[in-house]
Amino acid sequence: MNTGKTVNLQPPPANADKADELEAMGKAATQRKGEVRLGREVQARIGQQLRGMYDEVVNQGVPKHIDDLVRRLTDQDDGVA
Repeated sequence: MNTGKTVNLQPPPANADKADELEAMGKAATQRKGEVRLGREVQARIGQQLRGMYDEVVNQGVPKHIDDLVRRLTDQDDGVA
């Protein structure tokens, strides 16, 4: 099946290093002792995007049937029911 997309089938060079690749992308990450960390700017951008995606879900609140279930279970644990 031809999708019209160009695919690079060449493997990366043997001496290609992930840290070098990340530095080439605007120092998006730092590497220390085999650990890669995202830069603050990248973390902030990811956080903003996640908040934008999930704000609506958080603001919907808890459905009434779930709220009732939690209340019953809490009352049962407290010995009220």
